[in-house]
Formats: sequence, C-alpha cells, structure tokens
Amino acid sequence: MQKQILNKNLQFKLKKIPDKSGVYLWKDINDKIIYVGKAKNLFKRTQQYFNKENDSKTTKLVKNIYDVDFIVVNNENESLILETNLIKKYKPKYNILLRYSYGYPYIVITNEEHPRIVYTKSPNNYRGTYYGPFASVDDNKYEIYNFLQKLFPLRKCEKLKKQRCLYADIEECLAPCINKININVYQDIKKSIHDFFSGKTYELIKKLKTEEKEYANNFQYEKANKIYELIKSIKKISHNQNINLLSKKNIDVIGYYIKNDYITISIFSFINGKLLTKNQQICELNNSINESVTNYIMQYYYNNSFSPKICYVNLNSDSLKNLSETLKIKMFNPKTSKFQDIISTAVENSKTYFESNYLIFKHQQKWQLEAFEEFKKIINIKNLTLINVFDMSNLFNDNKVGAMIALENGMFNKNLYRKFNIKNTNANSDYEYMYEVIKRQYKRTIEERKMLPNLIIVDGGSIQIKAATIALKELKIDTVIPVIGLKKNRQHKTDAIISKDATYQLDKQSNVYNFLLNIQEEIHRFAIKFYHQKSLTTFSKSKLDEIPGIGKKTISKLLSNYENISNIKNAPIEELTQFVSNDIAKQIKKI
Repeated sequence: MQKQILNKNLQFKLKKIPDKSGVYLWKDINDKIIYVGKAKNLFKRTQQYFNKENDSKTTKLVKNIYDVDFIVVNNENESLILETNLIKKYKPKYNILLRYSYGYPYIVITNEEHPRIVYTKSPNNYRGTYYGPFASVDDNKYEIYNFLQKLFPLRKCEKLKKQRCLYADIEECLAPCINKININVYQDIKKSIHDFFSGKTYELIKKLKTEEKEYANNFQYEKANKIYELIKSIKKISHNQNINLLSKKNIDVIGYYIKNDYITISIFSFINGKLLTKNQQICELNNSINESVTNYIMQYYYNNSFSPKICYVNLNSDSLKNLSETLKIKMFNPKTSKFQDIISTAVENSKTYFESNYLIFKHQQKWQLEAFEEFKKIINIKNLTLINVFDMSNLFNDNKVGAMIALENGMFNKNLYRKFNIKNTNANSDYEYMYEVIKRQYKRTIEERKMLPNLIIVDGGSIQIKAATIALKELKIDTVIPVIGLKKNRQHKTDAIISKDATYQLDKQSNVYNFLLNIQEEIHRFAIKFYHQKSLTTFSKSKLDEIPGIGKKTISKLLSNYENISNIKNAPIEELTQFVSNDIAKQIKKI
C-alpha cells in the first residue's frame, strides 16, 4: 500500500483527536466536506484510514483528504443521529447509504382524550409527547414499544370502539370504551412513562430482574433471556441523547474553554430541532470572560439573517438581558439538565478544538502578524487596526452580490463579515456594484456611529478604486479612508498593489504577497459561497413557482427548512406533507 502523504496541519490534528465517541468530517483542499462518519473512538477510527489497507472507494476518499473536523458526543446513539443529520445537510461525495435516510423511530404518548402509545418514524404525525429518536442498531425499539403497551394499560385501538376487547380482558387496557377514566389516572401513567424515558428506571428494572430470576428457576430460559435483553435495552434507551430536540424552534447552545489567555468558543446550532452546525473560533482573551463572550455573541449574531429564536449560554443576567434586547434573541442560562448537558458537550468540544488547533493557530498568527507589519510599511499606515476588503460576484449580471470581509490587527474577524444583494436593478457593471456596496456599508456605519476602517482593499483595479472613492467622497469620508486595489496581470494573477497615485509591484516570494493572496482567497471564497447560495435559492423558487397551487409563503417555508431544491426533492413524501398537500408533494418529486 502506498502511504498517503499528509500535510502538517492534518498530521497534528490527527494526533490530537480524542479517544471519545463522536462524528468526524473529512474535508478536501477547498474546505468542502467529502465524508461524514461516526465512531465509538474517534482517534482509532480516523487513524485507520491511513494505517491499513482500504478498498478502492476508501482509497479514493483518502487521496482527497486535506483536513478534518470532529464533534464529540456523549454516546453511540447521539453519534448515529448526528451523523445522519450532517449527511442529510452536506450530502458528502463519499457518503451514499445514509444520504437519503428516512430517519429513526420515536415513541409517542398522544394528547388524545384517551391517550395511546404510538411507534412512528416521523416526529410530526401525532400531537403528543415524543421520546427518541432511537438510533442504536442494537436497541430493541419495537420490543420496548410492545413492552410499554403491556406495562401501561392505555388504549390500543386507533378509534375508540364501543365494546370491550381482548386487551381489556387481559388487563392491558383501561377499557375507556365502557369505563369512565379519571384524568388523574392518565396523568399518573404519563408521569410513569416520562420517568421511564428520563432514566428513572430503578424500580422497573428491579421488578424485571425478579421476573427474570423466576423464569430461570423454572427452566424457562427463553423467557428469562428475553427479559434480560429487554433490561439491557431499557438501560440504553433511557440514556438521554442531546442531538435532536423535540422543539422545532431554531436554538443555539454556546460553550467555551479558556487556556493560555485564549478562549475557544463553540456554537451548536439546532435547526428545526436537529443539530446541524457547529461553529468554533479561537480568540485572544483580552477582557473578562463574561465581557469577551458577550462581545463575541454580539458580533456573531448582529445583522445575521440566520439567528436562532433562543440561545443558551452561561453569562450573568445583565449581559443576557442586554443581548436579548439588542439582538431580539431570547438569551437564557440553561436551567434544565438537557441544556446543561448540551453546554457541557459544547465545552468539551471547545477544549478538544483548542488542543488540536492552538499551535496551528499560533503559528499562523505569528506569520500573519509579521507579514502584516511588512504590509503596513509598504502602504505607510502606522496605526492600521481595521481593514475592510470588498469583492463582487455575478454571472452574466444575474444574482448580483457583493461581499466584505474584515481584518483586525492583521487577523480575520469573521464576525464583521457582511453580504450584500445588489439593489440597483439597472446596475450592470463592476463599477456600479462596487459604488453601491461601499456607499451602503459606510452610510450605515456613520449612522450607527461605528468605527470606520483605516483602509479599504478592493479586489480589482482602477475602476473599482474609482467607484469606491466616489462613494466615500459623497459621504465626505474620502480623505479619512484610503483605498487600494489588488491588480492582476494578463494571466489573471495578482502582481501589484495600486492606489490613485502609485503602483507597487509585488515579489511573489515575499510574506506580503502571500498575506494579500490569503486575503484574496478568503474574500473570493466568501463572495462565491454567497453567490451560489443565492443562485440556488433563485433557481429553487423558479422551479417551485411552476407548480400549481403552491404559494410564496409555502415556498419560503420549504426553502427555510430544506435550504435548496435538491434537498426538497430528496425529502420523503411523508415529510413534505407537513408543508404541502400529498398531491403537491408528488409534483415536487417530479421536478
């Protein structure tokens, strides 16, 4: 076997992956997720890709691996569910089997007048209290369901019959068909079931063990073994899992870890009740922990169109109140054990992220700061603290967008990044796009009395510089903020810094050249990603608009839930019928 040559960053990260249960994400050189996998032991599993013979498919995957990310969870059940969520979201190239999974089962206690215990694979089919999902392949989910049916004498029939049935005769039903049942009886049963799924199973297991012993003593080994297996399943299923929430609200949970005057912050985003996104960042800890986390949250969510409805984070009450009022997000300290557990998981992920990225971050930071100091000398701006960089993206003047990234003291600050849809429908040139975006950005900055940048970099030449300068002049700040451009040669390679008055040729072996190239790659990646998102959404809307009987509100709901037309098409009809009729769902599948 020819051994895969790994880049130094990946080698270092692989050594730091913990011996814990979780999900790993292989990425290619373009930072695209190409495979999502689960593991009982993340360290051992990820090492196996490079230390043993692989089949042809895995060999192709390994050749494309450039980076890795991972999420630590509490148990195998959580890793199975998280793996499915992430595969559905990212549809990685090398994942096939789980890509269009129909999901894991739930057990529901219905909210009917005479409640039932129901087994379902959809969390939306019934009104009631849902428990699950149950993902581990060795959990006897249906066995547990049957056991609950026998243990708790709720009605079995879908529609209430008018006469006593067999279940009443064998005392597995309260027989509401012929008996008047006090509501308190149902409340007590519901509480017992909730205790069962909350892990309060001591008395129940004690009772089952007695039965198991009796069967064994009477040589009824098959029945004894069945109860033994049931006890094992009860123990496993009663273990909480925190990957899918029953709430359909968008909820973020934030945990942080502090070491060596640095803070690592992890944001877990639950979208429609499913953990789909993890955002992490290492920052210098320049203030108190409470102030640093508060500032980070403010910058992260401010003007973010994908903000959650609710956010759980450990902060003092004044900070939570101020953030809630400013961001219009309900901010809470976690009170329930479930969200306390999720925060603990986020903290653990922050710690593992720090351990696997700290030295890489420090090395990159050192190199970038040295290059930044050289860059300051070239452009002759001593007090250079904030740089804004702009780029435009469109194809044949369709879906025109602009993007801005920011650097503070030479380091990227993703919390200050901004996206722009071009509002001028008559605009059809880079000059007009740049003029609009620059004017909108700094008109708002002035109105909100925020800090202006010390420098603007446009990804382009004299045309883009002129557009930016005129926009700044109309705002009367052209003498305050200098503008430079990154000029490309005939081979479309950046070779010079240009301003209104001068041109500086770049040495392609210099730190400054690589510093600016890194900036260009970042703004280009950010702009292109936004352009593709908008293009996909526009295409999706046009396709959905063609379907008779589907309105704009419904289209908006579908795109909000599934993100793009591909995800909508690949969703099961049963799932789509939560938003549209069965007939329209069938038409969607034919797009």
